[in-house]
Amino acid sequence: MKNIGKYILIGLGTIVLEWIFLSVVFELFNGLDQASGVVIGTAFFLAFEMVICTGAVISKIEKAKDESDADSPKNKN
Repeated sequence: MKNIGKYILIGLGTIVLEWIFLSVVFELFNGLDQASGVVIGTAFFLAFEMVICTGAVISKIEKAKDESDADSPKNKN
């Protein structure tokens, strides 16, 4: 139950970060119309989030694997 609050705060922080990112990207691509700028900015931000989430998942898997290797009967000599 404690983790729910943490994940809600992380989600709200991500929303704020996306708003900032969209406003910056829209200014960088100022030759585009508003809809195209928002679509491109959202796509860039989602790609950024995918990289971060993939790294987090891989690190959790490796950590769990290391912990299970340490608990295996072979290592309890």
